[in-house]
Amino acid sequence: MGARHALGLGLTVAAVAACGTSLAKAPSGPRAATVTITRGYGERTLSAARAAPGQSALMALRRVSRVSTMYGGRFVQAIDGLAGNQSQGMAWLYFVNGIQANIGSADYTLHPGDREWWDYRYWNDLIQVPVAIGAWPEPFVHGYGGHRPSVSVSGPACAGTVRTALRRAGARVVARSSGWSVRVETFAQAASEVPSSLWQGRGLTVSLDHGRVMVYRGRAGLRPDPRAHALIAGRQPGPATGASAELVVAGDTTAAACAAAHTLAADPGAVRDAYAVALDASGHVIAYGGRP
Repeated sequence: MGARHALGLGLTVAAVAACGTSLAKAPSGPRAATVTITRGYGERTLSAARAAPGQSALMALRRVSRVSTMYGGRFVQAIDGLAGNQSQGMAWLYFVNGIQANIGSADYTLHPGDREWWDYRYWNDLIQVPVAIGAWPEPFVHGYGGHRPSVSVSGPACAGTVRTALRRAGARVVARSSGWSVRVETFAQAASEVPSSLWQGRGLTVSLDHGRVMVYRGRAGLRPDPRAHALIAGRQPGPATGASAELVVAGDTTAAACAAAHTLAADPGAVRDAYAVALDASGHVIAYGGRP
């Protein structure tokens, strides 16, 4: 996918303006979509609002903020006066339900329950972050593009807390799923399924490297965090955007993995607007991928 799409491309301003105004009012309850605007890999929330499904992601963004575009309206340059800066490697990128969109924001139609998330961040090292965990329990409830997935949850008995949390959120939890899964496991199990070489270069801001938890620190790059005994990170196992997602909840011991799973299930706010997180042995988040 081209960098232009990754940076929030859309249709022309004229085409966007042609959308009707009947979609302005957001419905109440779970049918509403949401628009969240953050900066710095989700470190700071700038605004959040409900939005009506059935309109484009760009139109929904325009209804809650001031948007400036470039290249004939095909590039989101600034939101509420905060502008991208190519020389500094700063730009706006957007996700839907934690999936980094593969089409322009004017081409994506919001569906009921969708979570549209714009983040202003340093992107020179990571143009693509296919799956971010910050919309949890998405993308496992509403999927991407209106296609609701079936998701499997595997691991020790403590994985049941994650399974229960997903069911309560409305996810279709099944015994087996070919593309959508949550895995609660040890570092050793994670490494046997996904070698260290495959953890790197996949848009992961928190990853494993031979048993070490590596945290991407923005301009400072990737660094090991000796305090970390667990991680929660999302991957896209298949080649097609929105066709698969895998959430890895791993620890250096089963107890550490279970502590991280408990945090994910019982305290979703701990990972809200995060790309990926590192946790201590007790399940407390100690580092966020992309943040210094």
